[in-house]
Amino acid sequence: MVWKFSLFYRERRSRVYRVRDVHSEREMVMKAPSPELSLRNAYLEHFLLQQWVVERVNSPFVVKVMEPSRPRRYLYYLMQHIEGETLRQWAERHPQASLTQRLDIANQLGKAVQALHHREIIHQQINPDNILIDPHGKLVLTDFSACHMRDGEGHRHSGELLRQIGFNEHTAPEYALADSVSRRSDQYSLASTTYWLLTGALPYTLTPNRLRSHTDLEELTYRSARTTNPEISPALDDALRRALDPQRALRFRRMSEFLHALRVPLGRATNRGEESRQEPRRFWQGVAGILLLLLVLSWLLR
Repeated sequence: MVWKFSLFYRERRSRVYRVRDVHSEREMVMKAPSPELSLRNAYLEHFLLQQWVVERVNSPFVVKVMEPSRPRRYLYYLMQHIEGETLRQWAERHPQASLTQRLDIANQLGKAVQALHHREIIHQQINPDNILIDPHGKLVLTDFSACHMRDGEGHRHSGELLRQIGFNEHTAPEYALADSVSRRSDQYSLASTTYWLLTGALPYTLTPNRLRSHTDLEELTYRSARTTNPEISPALDDALRRALDPQRALRFRRMSEFLHALRVPLGRATNRGEESRQEPRRFWQGVAGILLLLLVLSWLLR
């Protein structure tokens, strides 16, 4: 196999290349460990885990591993090449995108995260820069450098891995506070990315990655998404608020509960209190209509 290489980007832990097989003309993405860390056993073990994780997940919303046409002589793995742009780039180029379009992307991202969780894998790095959007609006989740698979101790060591890699503004608070993490930590990052996609802002003035102690949690006051985007329904805002709760235990128990809130049709009444107030009025309107009909019939039958 003969490759043509071009460097995509360089990280402290890895190198990512855009490659082309000169015989098949097939374009792919190659990921290899950085020379600085290639001799560290712990890092190499996790690098191999990344490939194994991606191979296990079968979802159209998760990047796929490609098989090389001949045995590998070096440590690397190949992934499908996605023609597209990051979610951050997409949002910058589509400031007028409708709420429907943005919710569709959020739902695709939710399906990607669910596919990982069904395999007992947490991603830990969900943010707009690790999400690709192709020209047709299809989403693909990438970058598994911080992924972790549940073992006999659950996800006890997951947070340690992410603390080595570094946090971002969509990282759940428990990482910065060295607390235990779980699928609900991914739920927070998914909700934070969704909030950003719908509003262009972050849910908290103090970003969780800047927390230093548990007392700082008191400064995390949720900013209603409706203040920035009035199109967002009260029910969706409440769902975002819950998924973004600084206390992991207070978030949705299951990811499916949060995703259900994202799928509520836009035209549907979402204020349950308002709906309940309308029901008695509809009942008496119906009764009045029936009485009027009976009165007319009695008059006609005289």
